[in-house]
Amino acid sequence: MVHRNFEQTEEMVNNLLDMNSRLDVLEDMLEADSQDILGPAPNLLPMHYQINQLEEFKNQTMHQAKKASADSRNRLSMWFERLNKVIEAFDEYILALARNMLPLVRAGHPEVIVKLIKIAEIEGREDEKVSSRDRYIRRSGTYTL
Repeated sequence: MVHRNFEQTEEMVNNLLDMNSRLDVLEDMLEADSQDILGPAPNLLPMHYQINQLEEFKNQTMHQAKKASADSRNRLSMWFERLNKVIEAFDEYILALARNMLPLVRAGHPEVIVKLIKIAEIEGREDEKVSSRDRYIRRSGTYTL
């Protein structure tokens, strides 16, 4: 059991350290794609995938830290501030693309609309999972990630 806890802790620390380099890449991709709002958005789906992975890691980490001290939870929250900013910037980018659907098609990039629809489908499925999990929690009073 001690060995398993150590491995889990080591993995979490490594993921926290790795997160910054992943965020560097995401910020670069977001900046590149945002420069041309009517462009092909080549990084849209890879960015969404990476952000979802990091957000899931954040959610699991914060869930596991529920029993930690308030100071520890605050420190951990600080680790995720940059991720929260990237998520916010990505959401703004998605909204900008959505506002420019017709100009995107006119510019010869209907594939961006398909990517937006794919992201909406993925997000819809995730929302359904959360809703189902919340209903289960309310009914049973227990749930573990």
